[in-house]
Amino acid sequence: MMDINKTEEIHAEVAELLRNEQLLAALEKMKLLVNEASDWNLRSEYDNIAETYDRMLHFIERDMADPDRGVIYYNMLMKGLTLNDRLLRIIHMQVGTTLYYKTLREVFRLPQARTMHELSEWIGDETIGNEKMQTLFNILWTSDVWSPNDREIAVSLINRLPENVASLCVSAVTMAFIHLYDPQKFLSLFDLYTHPATVVNQRAIAGIAIGCMVHDNRMRNNHEIVHCAELREEDSVFRKALEEVQMQILRARETEKISKFMNEEFIPEMMKNPILKKDKTGLDSLAAEDSMNPEWEKWIESKDVKNKMNIMNELYTTGADIHMASFANMKNFPFFREISNWFLPFDAQHPAISSITSQEQEDSQMTFFKRMIESSEFCDSDCYSLYLFLASLPQNTRQMMGRQVPTLSEEIKEQLEELNKKQGSPEQVCKKYIQNLYRFYKLFSRRHEFTDIFNEEANLQYCDTLAGLLDSSTHINDVAAFLFKEKRYDEANDMFHALEMKTLPTFETAQKRGFCMQQLGQYEEAIGQYKQADLMHPDNLWTLIHLAQCYNTLEQVEEATSYYLKAEAIAPDDLSLQLQVGNCLGKLGHYDEAFKRFFKVHYLDESSITVWRAIAWYSLMAGKMEQAARFYKLIEESGKGNNAGDLLNMGHLHWLDKHYNKAISYYKQCLQLTDKEQFRELMMSDADSLLQAGIPMMDIPLIIDLVER
Repeated sequence: MMDINKTEEIHAEVAELLRNEQLLAALEKMKLLVNEASDWNLRSEYDNIAETYDRMLHFIERDMADPDRGVIYYNMLMKGLTLNDRLLRIIHMQVGTTLYYKTLREVFRLPQARTMHELSEWIGDETIGNEKMQTLFNILWTSDVWSPNDREIAVSLINRLPENVASLCVSAVTMAFIHLYDPQKFLSLFDLYTHPATVVNQRAIAGIAIGCMVHDNRMRNNHEIVHCAELREEDSVFRKALEEVQMQILRARETEKISKFMNEEFIPEMMKNPILKKDKTGLDSLAAEDSMNPEWEKWIESKDVKNKMNIMNELYTTGADIHMASFANMKNFPFFREISNWFLPFDAQHPAISSITSQEQEDSQMTFFKRMIESSEFCDSDCYSLYLFLASLPQNTRQMMGRQVPTLSEEIKEQLEELNKKQGSPEQVCKKYIQNLYRFYKLFSRRHEFTDIFNEEANLQYCDTLAGLLDSSTHINDVAAFLFKEKRYDEANDMFHALEMKTLPTFETAQKRGFCMQQLGQYEEAIGQYKQADLMHPDNLWTLIHLAQCYNTLEQVEEATSYYLKAEAIAPDDLSLQLQVGNCLGKLGHYDEAFKRFFKVHYLDESSITVWRAIAWYSLMAGKMEQAARFYKLIEESGKGNNAGDLLNMGHLHWLDKHYNKAISYYKQCLQLTDKEQFRELMMSDADSLLQAGIPMMDIPLIIDLVER
């Protein structure tokens, strides 16, 4: 038997040959997999492709014309790619150790899994229990490539199932398509989008989007799929739903960053709440109950708390996934070892949690818990997690928690019912489903066996299959704005460019494209965009400042200075701008003009270490040694300075003043904060300035050696 790694290597080589349209070489290499698989049906398919191609070559050799030759050749390439995948699947079924192949071996022994017709007969019309649902999911997930008839039966079966089972089946079909490219499964998702249940049709459209993210390169030339997508271009509801899926997937990519904020900043800050401080003596309980602790108000009003609460509020209002951090540690229950359970719509009657949800305490607290959870923005996976967590607690602990929650009054009932209605909208269902998927790909114990779709290219604008469905200027602008806000500048710039192709450039898009390019280090291109913005809206302060910044970074100081001076004329009292103008004037050697700006800022903000550094450095360059010494002394005594740059400059000061021992002392302190290589780089970066100030070039390497010895 061939080594499993060798089969994967051959599979990859065949796929590459087919993508490069080297069909003859691909068929020759594929023969190794055909022999290894020993499957009569797959060998028959291989022989059919090989014979068809041989006839095609024979006709070409005899100068026989065939107007359909191109289409036939392309179809053979696509059939070859699919056959290549199926061969690997059947070989790995024997020895593969992943969950997929373990499940496939179990399914292979089931009589109901032999054909789609037998599966439909097995389901029948009886009530589908949890075990049967799991089996159904596994059969669909590991199913082989479908025929058009298989697709018709599968869609008919799913349409007659209860909506919670139907939605689980849609997820299984999506997972099957991700693992094994199959046009009929993808087309079935278009069929299932017409299902009347929101939970089913939203999963179908999410599957369409995800399928394109993974297999667009193989679908874009499939005429049936392209035609199916084109038919939906006039369906405004479908387009809107697809746009929503794209935005939710883009938001999901930011979840890791949000979870980091929650774990490292927000939760630790909330735990500082004085209310949470433990009363170790019991004396605090003697205080009057109506006496408010001033520490609480002080904590709430603190800058850190306000900032973090503002960030949290913004995340919540923009639909970000703020719950991942809280529930990540609740995915270790045995319930989540079964793959299908990650895709189950929440059902309070599920056997895993029914012992908790069926409890009706006298004070109705458990009912409150149930209503609150089901009315919340928690995704299905998190709802199960919360109930499983409650079930794991001792009964007395649950009772104690129950006494802490409100009584389920009529007013609270109405509020919870109102919240519950909102959770049933297509947008909310879509959002929760994408969160379910995100948790599966990030938290499932065997997640490393799956291709993480959230690590794939998540921008559906790049999917040719869906190009005509996501081309509205409003949606492209929404995508661009989101990417820009999340600092994904490369992608945002592409989207702003796509927007310009549809609507022509605007002042705002030119500014934003310029900013994207500036953040990406593409300064020449950024200047082009900023100049375009300046033509559309002359003398805009923000544009002028950013033009100056780009020129300054490119060391085109005269151009930078001209734009800074224009900006200064518009905002003469902007202290930050005064510093930037002064810096450019200092670089040009216009020290008196530079000092006018620096001392203006110093007068208005005497404690600014930034302006101290500027005055000290340019005083050094201008030969004003006493002035330089005075400001470097301020820096040294403030306790705010003494970083490597400050120590280096203080060394320069004493060197220019011919106090060599003091200079070497500061240089050595600088060396302690860096290393020899970094110190040499710092010294050589200042070489031109030192030469300009009168230091001989040959002295610089000598001083470096003195410091390092």
